[in-house]
Amino acid sequence: MDIYVARQPIFDADYKVVAYELLYRDSAENRFNAHLSDNVATSLLLMNSYFNFGLDNLVGDTKAFINFDKHLVEMGVPELLNNERVYVEILETVVPDKKLLKRLQHLKELGYTLVLDDYCSNYPHEDVLDLVKIIKVDFAKCDDDCRRDVVERIKGTDKILLAEKVETKEEFELAKSLGYTYFQGFYFARPSVETRKTMNSSGLQYVRLMSELNNPEPDFHVLSDIILQDVALTYKLLKLVNANAKPISEITSVQQALAVLGIDHFRTWLSLAMVQNMSSKESSEAVKYALIRSNLLSKIARHSSMKKEENLLSLLGTLSVLDVILEMNMADALENLPIGEEMKLTLLGHETRYSDAMKLCLAYEKGVFDEAEIAAKRLNYELTMLPEDYVSAISWAERMFIELS
Repeated sequence: MDIYVARQPIFDADYKVVAYELLYRDSAENRFNAHLSDNVATSLLLMNSYFNFGLDNLVGDTKAFINFDKHLVEMGVPELLNNERVYVEILETVVPDKKLLKRLQHLKELGYTLVLDDYCSNYPHEDVLDLVKIIKVDFAKCDDDCRRDVVERIKGTDKILLAEKVETKEEFELAKSLGYTYFQGFYFARPSVETRKTMNSSGLQYVRLMSELNNPEPDFHVLSDIILQDVALTYKLLKLVNANAKPISEITSVQQALAVLGIDHFRTWLSLAMVQNMSSKESSEAVKYALIRSNLLSKIARHSSMKKEENLLSLLGTLSVLDVILEMNMADALENLPIGEEMKLTLLGHETRYSDAMKLCLAYEKGVFDEAEIAAKRLNYELTMLPEDYVSAISWAERMFIELS
């Protein structure tokens, strides 16, 4: 049985990731099917994914929000999971009866945190509200009155509000001002534009390096001269060589370090380091997404008809978050970057020879698996490899994020 997993981050008011909602889909024909998310078969696959992938590989040291339907709660499936790591999320479509309420009460007594999904002001089941600790309010469905209503409804209790499907900075600020504690949604992937960020001097060094690397035959002397102008960049390069190259007695020059590392490896690392250099605490999670996408697209290329484009696709994955990092639209972010026109068009959402790989990566990341299936077929990529490639990319990204910090 093939198992698929995606994840979406959940933040606190300081943009720190406190949890991930895990999303799982599959069908009896081993095909992605986004319409099966609420039934028992999909939920059982969720459990299989939990045990096969390992929670640490998916959420690190944070928490996991996992959806459960009525049937699985009544079966006692949540009790198989660690109550300190997993939050039991109850779908808003669940109609409670005495048996279910008894099970939920039992889970609460065992120390599980219960979460109500997609709350709106017309939610009728007070007995479920009494048991849950976290209420997820759907900002796409609720107007401002509804968003305030739930605040009044829980006043004087110890319940926590999570604003989900937050799509703008205004919604985020409103939720914070109303007293919401956690936040989830598209806004955190693409912050709204308020001021135009500029690169600092180190950032400009990265762009100069990328420009030289874009030449058919990069000049090692030019590269080393640019690197030597930035102490931090020189230090990171030597640290990278030490961590990844075969043992040698000593490095005596930046040119030697580049030769040991290799231009292709350096190009990949540089693109990641550039994004990290420009990031802030608001966009640190975007850096992780850049790392994941870079590594995943590299694997997709290796296992598909895009083998010859592995380095290019890896770079596309990194650059896919530039609009988030620089807090501007993607067209402006790409304006002065020394990359090919087709790469720019791909990042702007146009159809190119690279767009199917990007679509596959983004569709899987968001849990839109029917779109992922279409893209995989066009790439001649074996879809059953994607879960393993994705989890491997997450693990690699976590290691790289620490190395770049």
